Amino acid sequence: MEFVTDCLVLKIEEFEMYDTNKKDTTIYILYDQKNEHYVIRGKRRNIKDNIDAQIYSFNCKEAKDLESFLSFVICIQNYWSLSLYNYDNLPYKSDNITYQFLQEHESREYEISGYDMLKYNKKRLIKDLKMLKNVFNTYN
Repeated sequence: MEFVTDCLVLKIEEFEMYDTNKKDTTIYILYDQKNEHYVIRGKRRNIKDNIDAQIYSFNCKEAKDLESFLSFVICIQNYWSLSLYNYDNLPYKSDNITYQFLQEHESREYEISGYDMLKYNKKRLIKDLKMLKNVFNTYN
């Protein structure tokens, strides 16, 4: 299997502010430079101990559309944590990058920065998504 040398991945975690302060949603986002779209891999927390929430995978062309999706699936009243990772072991084809892969290979060694317990800020989120799109390594 071929791997991409370096790729930025933005991880967004939502924490319930009012009920339990527990993590509710985790979403990984990267930009596929070759296919020119954002790759979204996400999962909500399990509903109950015996009911597993489903993992979802989507692609999106524009940062503003991705922001709309994110502000719909993550409550904008809750706290958000943002972490930026530099993965050096992602599969070459973005379709092969799964939520499980990103979660299993997540490492503090890959973390570039992290900001915890932020309030939703549309301008900042769009700016961060555009940065993700425009900061890349070329791979063939």
